[in-house]
Amino acid sequence: MPHDHELHQDLSQGPESGQGDCRDQEDDGRTGGLSLRDRPLPPPGPIAGRPFSDDDPLFTVIVTDYEPSVSRDFLRRKMASLAGQTCKDFEVLVYHDGPKSQSYADDMAESPMHPATEFIVTPERIGDWGHAARDLGIRAARGKFIIHTNADNIFYPNLIAVLKDALTDPQPWTFVRNPQQIRIPASAKWLARMLNLDLQAMFRNVAPIEEHSTDPDILVYAIILRGNLPVASGMFRVFETAPRQGVVFGGVPVKFNNIDAMQLVMKRSLWLAEGGWHDRRINSDAIMYPLFAGKYRVLAIPAVLGEHW
Repeated sequence: MPHDHELHQDLSQGPESGQGDCRDQEDDGRTGGLSLRDRPLPPPGPIAGRPFSDDDPLFTVIVTDYEPSVSRDFLRRKMASLAGQTCKDFEVLVYHDGPKSQSYADDMAESPMHPATEFIVTPERIGDWGHAARDLGIRAARGKFIIHTNADNIFYPNLIAVLKDALTDPQPWTFVRNPQQIRIPASAKWLARMLNLDLQAMFRNVAPIEEHSTDPDILVYAIILRGNLPVASGMFRVFETAPRQGVVFGGVPVKFNNIDAMQLVMKRSLWLAEGGWHDRRINSDAIMYPLFAGKYRVLAIPAVLGEHW
């Protein structure tokens, strides 16, 4: 049976009000969908994590939980989806935000569970949408890659297996990245206006740079967004429709409004180099993930491997 562990650590305070969904934001065409308050923050610098070892699992799954928000039936459903993975090359770290009304041993009584699972109950509630817990998980993880997920999300039985197959395939993958952004001097802009030239159009069609490697830094897989319904050019969430309705969400391109926290799987070494889950604002995943995608090799997995509830 699981054991609850009290975590004694000074956790950074985060925002306390409201709930959010990155897909509800509007893109005004000028800030890439980000308000000024949501512009990326500079990372604090590299952080230390667990020492790397040859016997580390390939993946660490970090699960964020909060009892008043996630029914225990949904938690058990989540843990059953982890226990049912056809590939067992992963560990699970479950973090509860603050004290619980009953223990995880009671929550999980007689329920299936992946054997390499640890439950951690933080001594106080932070209320920052699970960001502090994700950061703690990054620091404690042993897996070479980290998967973030909430306690009410579902993993399909082949999720870990499909991701592992992509990482261990001996045939190189093809990656593309944009050339470095070209800074146009003010004098050139003035001359272009005089000559009626569109400098941006001249550089817009520069071909991306191709790279071939068997070593992806980031994997992005598709999910079903349960309870999300199409409306005009966006989506609107109606919770009671979740059991029967939803949309397929690919996560590519990796940009604000277009990816969920559970879809991006990144190397632990890169999470540590980036300063962990350092952004604690409501849409921090939607803010940080595009920055990562712009720096590292991203492999899109063309398969629906889970569900966001």
